[in-house]
Amino acid sequence: MKPNLTSAQIEKLLAFRGYGNPNGRFWFVGMEEGGGDSESLQIRANKFANLEDLAESHRNFESHDMSRSISTWRIMSAIVRRISGDSNWWDNAVTKGYQMNQLGRLNGETYLTEVLPLPKRSLADWPYGGIFDSPQHYFDKIFPSQLASLQIEYGDSKPKPQFVFCYGKRYWPRHREIFNSVTFIPALEGKIHWGSNNSAMFILTNFFGYGWTGFNELFVDQFCDFALRNSPK
Repeated sequence: MKPNLTSAQIEKLLAFRGYGNPNGRFWFVGMEEGGGDSESLQIRANKFANLEDLAESHRNFESHDMSRSISTWRIMSAIVRRISGDSNWWDNAVTKGYQMNQLGRLNGETYLTEVLPLPKRSLADWPYGGIFDSPQHYFDKIFPSQLASLQIEYGDSKPKPQFVFCYGKRYWPRHREIFNSVTFIPALEGKIHWGSNNSAMFILTNFFGYGWTGFNELFVDQFCDFALRNSPK
């Protein structure tokens, strides 16, 4: 079913870059943002800028509560706090506080972006029939411009991020295309692939979640220790 969106609104959604500061220390590059119901698409199309502040932009959603712990954002927050030396980095109050007040802020240290711009509730969800013939048609049409935009954003960032975390194993080949000057090798028993240049550490990981994806406290601790030991800075 085609969402009730004008051509201008669709173009606005496709132009969305992400949340936070592209000049920040930490980049998080996902697959595609969650969401995609008609109401949220209208809000995004009418009220979002191309680059948004995570907390401020989500005030537009009446049902959204930034104080509620979101697994993806909590793990991002834990990674940042662990690498930054916070001894209580896994504490729920610490990660919730970071999620509410610091994650994805325009003047902050993190940048949250995606391989594809349109939000979806799940990998299997497809709310954009009628706009694109199929998910493959959408990917073929949109990914080349996304690839170029992300490469330009990374090239223009000053200073460069120190850590670039690309999450979602299904999209590792796309992450490799984006950061195509980096040679990635496996580490941590194959749970991650990583590479570096003279300014940044790049890590490919599973999706940021609990359970089968493996992001428990022990793994995040090992993961961040590895990132710190191998960072070029």
